[in-house]
Amino acid sequence: MNEPQAQLSKRSSDSLQIADGARASRCPVEHGSSSAGPCLPAPSVRAAGTEQRGPRTGSAPTSHHFFCARAAAAETRAPEKSGRRQPGAAAIMNAQVIQLEDGWNKLKTGGVLKIEEILEDASGGVYKHRISTDEYSQLYTTVYTMCTQKPPNNWSEPLYNNYCEAVIDYLTARILPRIKEKHDEAMLRELVRRWENHKTIIRFLSHVFKYLDRFYVKRLSLPELAEVGSQKFLEIVFNAVKREVRTAILELVRRERECEQVDKQLIKSVIDIFVEMGGSRASLETYATDFEEMLLSTTADYYSRESAKWAGNDSFPEYMRKAEDRLKQEQDRVANYLHSSTEEKLLKVCEEQLLQNPEQQLLEKEHSGCEKLLLDNKTEDLSRMFRLFSRIPTGLPPIANIVRKHITDVGLALVKKQSVNAEGDLMPYVQELLDIHDKYTELVGSGPEKGCFQGHNIFHKAMKEAFEVFVNKDIGKSATAELLSNFCDNLLKKSGERLSDEALEDKLEKVVRLFGYLSDKDIFAEFYKKQLAKRLLLARSSSDDAERSMIAKLKLRCGAQFTSKLEGMVTDMNLSQDIQSAFAEHVKDKELELDTDLTVQVLTTGFWPTYKSDELNLPKEMLQCIETFKAFYDLRTSHRRLRWVHSLGSATVVGKFTPSGKSKEHDLLVSTHQACILLLFNEADSMTFSDIQGHLNLPAEELKRYVLSLCVGKYKILTKDPAGKEVAPTDKITYNAAFSDRARRIKVPMIAAKITQEEKDATRATVDEDRKHAIEAAIVRIMKTRKSLDHQKLVLEASTQLMRHFKPDPKQIKKRIEDLIHREYLERDPSNPNLYKYLA
Repeated sequence: MNEPQAQLSKRSSDSLQIADGARASRCPVEHGSSSAGPCLPAPSVRAAGTEQRGPRTGSAPTSHHFFCARAAAAETRAPEKSGRRQPGAAAIMNAQVIQLEDGWNKLKTGGVLKIEEILEDASGGVYKHRISTDEYSQLYTTVYTMCTQKPPNNWSEPLYNNYCEAVIDYLTARILPRIKEKHDEAMLRELVRRWENHKTIIRFLSHVFKYLDRFYVKRLSLPELAEVGSQKFLEIVFNAVKREVRTAILELVRRERECEQVDKQLIKSVIDIFVEMGGSRASLETYATDFEEMLLSTTADYYSRESAKWAGNDSFPEYMRKAEDRLKQEQDRVANYLHSSTEEKLLKVCEEQLLQNPEQQLLEKEHSGCEKLLLDNKTEDLSRMFRLFSRIPTGLPPIANIVRKHITDVGLALVKKQSVNAEGDLMPYVQELLDIHDKYTELVGSGPEKGCFQGHNIFHKAMKEAFEVFVNKDIGKSATAELLSNFCDNLLKKSGERLSDEALEDKLEKVVRLFGYLSDKDIFAEFYKKQLAKRLLLARSSSDDAERSMIAKLKLRCGAQFTSKLEGMVTDMNLSQDIQSAFAEHVKDKELELDTDLTVQVLTTGFWPTYKSDELNLPKEMLQCIETFKAFYDLRTSHRRLRWVHSLGSATVVGKFTPSGKSKEHDLLVSTHQACILLLFNEADSMTFSDIQGHLNLPAEELKRYVLSLCVGKYKILTKDPAGKEVAPTDKITYNAAFSDRARRIKVPMIAAKITQEEKDATRATVDEDRKHAIEAAIVRIMKTRKSLDHQKLVLEASTQLMRHFKPDPKQIKKRIEDLIHREYLERDPSNPNLYKYLA
């Protein structure tokens, strides 16, 4: 008998606290209180006959502001010691037995009905009546007593059932009719008020029946009292009005979308009810099923109509501004009163109706579509377009296709325009290509928040594919690879475009980016190598740092193999300086006397372009110097042979003239061939063209260029009879003693030899020959690794390896395979002709 009471004693004192800190009395209420009896169950009796107190009841925690704050009345003390005899245990027990009907009537009248009336009479959150702390204590004590009495007077189960019936009666008779008699917003306000009142009642009654909740409910695993209250509201009230409520909310949402003012707090309160109907586990099933699904459906219908109306009446930019504004409004709508889980679904529906479904129609809109925005360079609208359509999975590819087509059309139009003047100066065309590339690079952007398309990969790819189409188109008979090389030459040579170091570096970087689109990079490399050689050998380079920088950029893009020869050329120039210094020391140590100063640049044959050797007959002054250097070089090296390339040499010749009978000298900066011609006139004042050719042993066509540069060029150091630009073998060439110029030092220019089509074809032939070796090397590398491979896979892998330098022709690859089979590097499988095997 004592065991359950010991358990109650241990647990009941843990949390039964009134909000203001007061405790329920452990004895009859003092000062003539109207309490009907003690707040405790009767004490149990020990076997030895001694008295033992039962557990303290305490009081349930509460914060309801309709309680009277009577701390003095609630604060109780144990009875003082006195000489009065305490009543016996049996008497106390009999006095405390409460019958079900009496106890329930007390609880219903003083608790259930009274709190309902208090809430009904409340106005604006102000309560006209309140429940005192004493009344609350009595109610709690009544429940406690009825639940702890010995059978057959233990009323836990009937109390639980009566509580449930009371809640059902209250909802059915008082709440539901009040809500149903109202409509639209008034119904929503009534629902919100009734739900708040219901929660307050359930909270209060849960505290009053706390003992029932803690022991009886928990022991039998029944729904807790608060849960019963919420569940009954869902079943009786919410399910009965949820359709009308949902319709009213959706109407308010529609009105707000039409820019009407609505009570957002009211909508939020009703939405919260849908959420709270999910129960104590915070399930959103009720919210999603009974409200969210219909919200998404009506939203889709609404924006479908709006989209069709805007698409028909507005321009593409105006449509996008409206769509962007509406998407922002929907985000704000979620923040204001919808549940946060709805945001992603709601925006997805809006995006489908406003962007995904009409995308193609919008992008192709006449006079305002994507193509028009690109033509007019409407960066703000293009940025908005990217922001909007990047929200949907399939939004960007259609835009990228339009961008690709637009850039391609712009480039092909430029190619077509330039092809009309293919024989003119093509450097402005290259500059226009760079300008187009700058424009669309800025448009695409390099990263987040940069450019209209924020550096998105799909637009970089579209731009690359577009440029690859027209950059690889030839202008007349000139390939873009050749033109780019000429443009670089113009930037890097002294007589070219004058730029600051920063501007030069920036322009070279842009050229290399354009170079990246070339499919025949090896053609560029061959032309660039020849022009670099001239700049280095003829001291025409404007900046050694710029030359190294350009080579480094090409190396970064195409690899070390691509630039190995270019780097070797620069290295040769540095080594030549060391050799020249050693030669000067050699001449000084040996006390050799040379008729003229000599500077020699020793080049490695494999790095430099192939130059024609000529059998030029050098004057004795030059011949002596060359023989001296050859002897010096033979001492330094072994197994190396010098081959002299006079066409790249230069000389400074002192010319003595007598204009107006006065003696005058000029330092003439000329090529080696020009110097040889001038030195002939130390022996005679005039001679025929055929005589000069006989002395120098040069081909007639080549010699004509050198003679004309001295006769009819800017500086007429020699004269020709008859005058004119045609040279016949019998033409008389005479030393012009009357020549004069203001400058002491004169650089005599050569008559520029136009790069003939034969020379271009020769360059391409060199490239083709190099390609053969590159293809064979790639095939052998692959087969050495794989040992055996079928034809298609071999062609594919070889193409992939070679694509970095040039785009190989599959037919050419096949020819190289056949040649390697003939030379016994590969063999065909006897049973499968398409399968190749590597021969070690």
